[in-house]
Amino acid sequence: MVDKILFMKRNFMSAINNKASVSIFDNQDVNDLKERQRLEELKRQAKVQQVKLDKRLNKQKILMGAFLGQVLATEGESEQMIREYFAIHFPDFLTRASDKHLFKSMVESLGGDMGLDEEEDPFVANTKENNQEVVDQNIGVEGSKTRSSHQTQSDSMANYGEQNSLLDDNKYATDVSDPSYRG
Repeated sequence: MVDKILFMKRNFMSAINNKASVSIFDNQDVNDLKERQRLEELKRQAKVQQVKLDKRLNKQKILMGAFLGQVLATEGESEQMIREYFAIHFPDFLTRASDKHLFKSMVESLGGDMGLDEEEDPFVANTKENNQEVVDQNIGVEGSKTRSSHQTQSDSMANYGEQNSLLDDNKYATDVSDPSYRG
């Protein structure tokens, strides 16, 4: 009888130990999964908050730039001081040559110097290069057709003229004819 009780006790303890160890590991896996899901959700929320902050900062920069543009286009004694300060110090603020080319005509219209000498604007050079590629492609395609390549070139050059006129921002830097302009 004692043997039977010991046998039952061992089986019972063995069953408890097996069941307990399985449930501990099962619970651990479930807890790990829940923890990973919580971490992923927190990462997602942090990313959403960062995007909102970036959008807010970009909007602030755009509005400040629009305000400065309006101040630079306004005639007045205090605005003249701002224009002079801008023309002197803004070129030093810009570090990239492409950014300097972007603001070159505006700064020069205010009496400043970008210090670019006779370097060609990379945007203009790229536009000319792209137009030449289009012309070259059209010449190759048009060679087998009856349409002349001269017409293609003139179409391309007219398009370049339109693009080039968009690059001339002197008009916008000094035009104060519209007092309701807000950038």
